[in-house]
Amino acid sequence: MKYYTNSGFLFSSKLRSSICLLSVFALGLSLFGQRYPLSENLWSSPEFKDRVMGSYGVHTQLEPKLAEEESELFRTLSVILDTDLEQGAQMLQQNITPESSAALDFTLGTIRIQQNDPAKAIESYKAAIKKFPNFMRAYKNLGLAYIQNENLEEAATMLVKGLELGGGDGLSYGLLGYAYLNMDMISSALNAYNLAIALSPKETDWKLGKIRCLVDLENYDEAAGLIAELISDNPQNYELYMHQANIALARERPLEAMTNLEIVRRMNKGTADSLFLLADIYANKGMYALAISAYDDAMSLSGKKDDFAKTRRAMQAFIEFQAFEEAKQLSELVTRRIGSVLEKEQRLELLNLNAELELSLNNSEAAATTLEKIIEEDPMNGRALILLARHAWQKKDYEEADFLYERAENIEEVKAQALLQHGQMKVEQRDYAAAANLIRESLDLNYSPQVADYLRDVEEASRMVF
Repeated sequence: MKYYTNSGFLFSSKLRSSICLLSVFALGLSLFGQRYPLSENLWSSPEFKDRVMGSYGVHTQLEPKLAEEESELFRTLSVILDTDLEQGAQMLQQNITPESSAALDFTLGTIRIQQNDPAKAIESYKAAIKKFPNFMRAYKNLGLAYIQNENLEEAATMLVKGLELGGGDGLSYGLLGYAYLNMDMISSALNAYNLAIALSPKETDWKLGKIRCLVDLENYDEAAGLIAELISDNPQNYELYMHQANIALARERPLEAMTNLEIVRRMNKGTADSLFLLADIYANKGMYALAISAYDDAMSLSGKKDDFAKTRRAMQAFIEFQAFEEAKQLSELVTRRIGSVLEKEQRLELLNLNAELELSLNNSEAAATTLEKIIEEDPMNGRALILLARHAWQKKDYEEADFLYERAENIEEVKAQALLQHGQMKVEQRDYAAAANLIRESLDLNYSPQVADYLRDVEEASRMVF
């Protein structure tokens, strides 16, 4: 299961919510396929430049030698590369021949990495290796170029070859860990990250990679300790608090996650996803005013029609827990923030929720007016039919309620619910035999132990009547 997303979140499948508000799965599933990125800081760090970007020339006896004229070329090249990489690349290309030193191809490949052209870098490093098969740094840099080109399997192969030739350094092990992690080789990635951290203990990327491995392996306590250490060293890094929030969720500690997400929010670094998650946690804990504020912030960042699914679930829960005023506020907020981008089906669903809210507030006539508008626009809107049938039932207009329930029973997605409610109405009318038939049919479609117990009571009542 992939955890890595553009928003920085790694969601745990262990999280559960009593009222199904937390949007862990809704937020995460569409993003699981994304590879987690190496930070921009890594590519510009001094160690990276020292070990890769500045690695021009010949360094060991195990690397290719330069002819006298090539040595002179490098002396000129070293001056040019400080100011004009492309001029240096052109100079190298003019001097590279099948007989020239592999060091020239290697240096050209390194320039192409700096120019963010991994495809050309790969060509140059391959040419260097063809001329000098044991060229350690060429294998290592070729691995880096493959990572930039998102070819992780080839990257891992080249990095391992470089390590076998004696190139054991933090960067190589870290990049190998990165490749293994995104190839789902989690234990191998963890081993590589451990070696990378031992050789480069200040590199945050390798520690974050290790944390992701630990989470995948469900070693949440060690992951929590490591992320706390990173936060202690860099308390202004908002991404670390996001990671800590995810680990808290994996450990089933939503209040800790809430604290971290609120810190990120107050740093003005919250994403739409993190704010929706924060809002869901607030809602799940009955902190409705705080939830509405977070939903507002989330939709102000996003403003997409997809936001409706997240807020709809919350509004439904507010109604179920009789937080009617908050449900109304959330409905008005949805209308203001994303009402103009909602599709027809979403708009009708919002109207359904508003009608359900009005019924809960005993504003039955207002609810009926809204429901009739929905059915006029969408005659097969099963939820509206059921709500309108319930309204007729409350008015003791059993004939109208029968008619509406029977219409709803012909709509597959609400059939079980319509049959059950219709049966409950028949119980009120003391028509136990008809009620039992309706409830039994509902139970066949959607089994529930509570409904099964209810059916036995109705059947018993039916026998007593006769």
